[in-house]
Amino acid sequence: MNWLLYSIIEEGIMTRKFMLILVVCSMIMALPGGVGLRLDRAAAQADVPVGACAGLTAENYSSAACDAEIAAHPLPALVRPVTYDPVRDGEAEPRSFLWPEEPLLYPVGWQRRAWYFSDAPGVLPADDDWTNARRIGRAEMFYVYKSVEVNGEIWHLIGPGRWMHDEYVSALRIPDRPDGVSGQWVALDLNQQTLIAFVDDTPVFSTLISSGYYLDTTLGLFQVYARADAMVMRGPPGADPPKYEFYTRWVMFFNMHQGLHAMPYHNYFGIKRSHGCVNVPPGDEEWLWNFFEETVEAWDPSGTATFAVDHPEAAPWVYVYESPALPVWP
Repeated sequence: MNWLLYSIIEEGIMTRKFMLILVVCSMIMALPGGVGLRLDRAAAQADVPVGACAGLTAENYSSAACDAEIAAHPLPALVRPVTYDPVRDGEAEPRSFLWPEEPLLYPVGWQRRAWYFSDAPGVLPADDDWTNARRIGRAEMFYVYKSVEVNGEIWHLIGPGRWMHDEYVSALRIPDRPDGVSGQWVALDLNQQTLIAFVDDTPVFSTLISSGYYLDTTLGLFQVYARADAMVMRGPPGADPPKYEFYTRWVMFFNMHQGLHAMPYHNYFGIKRSHGCVNVPPGDEEWLWNFFEETVEAWDPSGTATFAVDHPEAAPWVYVYESPALPVWP
């Protein structure tokens, strides 16, 4: 383990002025070979739907049988564990849900930002048909019944005769658990901008994130090596003086200056936005912090009295990966 002096950095909207210099340690673990994306694990989520909708194509994009399938299988009422708190959350709205015990039939999707659905993939509404009846609001959730590619662009079927461009949708994909990972861990899909918290192979919690845009979030397999209940971040890396400084909560570093933390200063989750760190809606990040706290005696019994965790080799894993743009449909 190498000890380095860092000015703690981050990204986001510059709204508060604070400064903090901390001594932190960096621990980077290589991404193991052979870690792939699993799309067919029925025990957690049937990530590839079966039935009439699965047979749709870009050319044959609708059928009465698929419409009937959608009507019979709407997104169930999911438990939303976090409610909006204006003091804690600021501009950010919670996006999270708890995974039910019964398998979900299709991938769950969020609307990244408000937009209008099309009647067919690759075709925009008519000029006089951009109406509120077509508008899907930001953060709305739905099943993704089918995805197709048209002229190099991905379109998702989110309802009967409702196709939405991939730019506006974050769809959950279930990755394989990397070799050597067990217990509590999180998967961060940079392609879809989603977070899934697991216990071994069982997903328990999901939300949207905003990862690196100005500076990339590093792909790989890491462990939490340092954390703070509250701190001030500044950056970007190497900037002197810093270009931004802000206060944040529930910070968990996993790769040098990159970490998970609350971001109450924007509400654009599902869209890359940061300087390398992973923005999480504050209430959702607090939930994740408490989730990891359940086993903290095994990896950080000193708690937040120290910045570096006591046993980083036993700390929760953070798997940062990119799912395929288009799922492999049967």
